[in-house]
Amino acid sequence: DAMEAMQKMQGDKPVRTVRMGADGTRLDQEKDVVNLVPGDVIFLEAGDRIPADVRILYCTDGMEVDNSALTGESMPEPRNPNTEKPSQPPTEARNLAF
Repeated sequence: DAMEAMQKMQGDKPVRTVRMGADGTRLDQEKDVVNLVPGDVIFLEAGDRIPADVRILYCTDGMEVDNSALTGESMPEPRNPNTEKPSQPPTEARNLAF
């Protein structure tokens, strides 16, 4: 099944995460991938698998992701935190990673 294959490609180690507490305080936590929710801010390092669909808020110059399993591209694709036009398809947006 395609969905199972996609889940196997996702990262499975705990992810450094920031959430806002009910009182508005910043909560720095380690979360299992299955416990990530929309709005979580996560931190990734070179070589990490992307644990979920993410919007890039900050990255180093030259950041690249390997989307070959999704797109068939043989070369890593560059990413940056710049805002994309609303008409840009998500698969071509340089500020998203899967």
